[in-house]
Amino acid sequence: MKRTAFSYIRFSSPEQAKGDSYRRQLSRTEEFCQKHDLLLSETRFEDLGVSGWTGKNMERGALGDFLEAVKAVKIPKGSVLIVENFDRFSRLKPRVAYNKLAEIIEQGVDVVTLEDGKFHTPQTLDDFATLVSSLAIMQRANEESTRKSSLVGAAWANKRQLTTEGKRILTKACPLWLRVKPDRTGFELIPERAKIIKRVFRMIKQGIGKREIARTFDMEGISPWSKAKTWRESYVLETIKSRTPLGELQPTHKRKPIGQPIKGYYPAVVDEATWAAVQPRRQGPTAGPRTAVNNLFSGLLFDGYHPEFAMEFIMQDKRRNYSYLQSDYARVDPLQLKLQRAAKGRRLAPSQRPLSAKFWRYPPFEQHFLEHFGEIDFHAIMPEKPTNTVSRLEHLNAEKAENDKALRNLITALEGGKSSALVMAQIEKRELGGKRLDKAIELESQRLKHERHAVDSFEEEQERLSQLINATTLEARLALRPIPSYHRAD
Repeated sequence: MKRTAFSYIRFSSPEQAKGDSYRRQLSRTEEFCQKHDLLLSETRFEDLGVSGWTGKNMERGALGDFLEAVKAVKIPKGSVLIVENFDRFSRLKPRVAYNKLAEIIEQGVDVVTLEDGKFHTPQTLDDFATLVSSLAIMQRANEESTRKSSLVGAAWANKRQLTTEGKRILTKACPLWLRVKPDRTGFELIPERAKIIKRVFRMIKQGIGKREIARTFDMEGISPWSKAKTWRESYVLETIKSRTPLGELQPTHKRKPIGQPIKGYYPAVVDEATWAAVQPRRQGPTAGPRTAVNNLFSGLLFDGYHPEFAMEFIMQDKRRNYSYLQSDYARVDPLQLKLQRAAKGRRLAPSQRPLSAKFWRYPPFEQHFLEHFGEIDFHAIMPEKPTNTVSRLEHLNAEKAENDKALRNLITALEGGKSSALVMAQIEKRELGGKRLDKAIELESQRLKHERHAVDSFEEEQERLSQLINATTLEARLALRPIPSYHRAD
């Protein structure tokens, strides 16, 4: 019976996909299998554009998947893994790379390096000549990658320095509302797109959500700037949270910030006050949930001194009914910002805060409003109760159980000696399906949890509203809002 061989193909950069690397590695693997009477599996393990120097191919790549499959006995013992050379296998430090090689071999799978045609087996692991030769090759691969990384790192560091000094642009990449100047000395705004970015900030300040903004642009026939067919609310959120509309660039390396942001790198679309006014407000460690469920006036209250800024509802302790209103202008009020800087991180006392940063008790405001505007039909403007159903979750759980059962049957078939190529393909398909279903079940469970919380909140708020509206005296209204004894006046 022929031994089954699995190919492992890797190259580091996406640009290599345009060359001959992939075809060469696959062609050499096929030729080797024919020459040594091996059955090449249709299941391929490929890390295309994945680094071997960082170990990403072993941690989250196809080589790591192969090792896990070997440990789970999804790859039959006696199989062969074929790589072009140890450079493709790994560029980690020799000891680490050799240990990974030994880990595969000790699980009953031989490794072949096409460059020298050698079979690496349990017998060769302890062979002194093979050990020294393998470690020397791995050392050379690691040193070469380290040298390249140092050269590339130095080049990018020089680029960042020149960029900081305003002598060049870092890359041609830029936000979608900008383009590189013809002389490549900087960037310029695309007028029609810059207007849309400014409009996004205006709409957010008016209380229009990111989803509604995306829908509005789609309805108006404004074409998305990316390959997407519709406007995505995630893009709207990322745009307002990013400081690129202010003209700043934050240099990064491997998606981690490096150094200080470069101000003035891009043309600014909005000013600092406008940007700060729309930023999602972070809650402190003692703050409770902020929700429109407990606020009858969500989106309807605005600062009388600064009408373009809304009054924000803040719930700090639901049990004690500690809820407040504060103007959003506090985020950009120059006096408030000056006082905060002077306080150097200390919390300002109520007497030190400017008017915009004052907190106003919500319950007295609500009581006063209901007392004097009782003719409004509040039930008509309360949100409808969401339906509570678990049918989708039940369906997902049933589909997951069926998928798990099929996966167990496939593993049993593989252990029984069925055609490994076909079975492995089905196992891979079922495993991916299982991960997808796990994620869907988690999201659906979270959605149902939030929905049940919303139902409880709506019912509680509607009951409270009925009591407030039906209360005919001031004493009855105040009885619905008991004040803690240590806050009452004697």
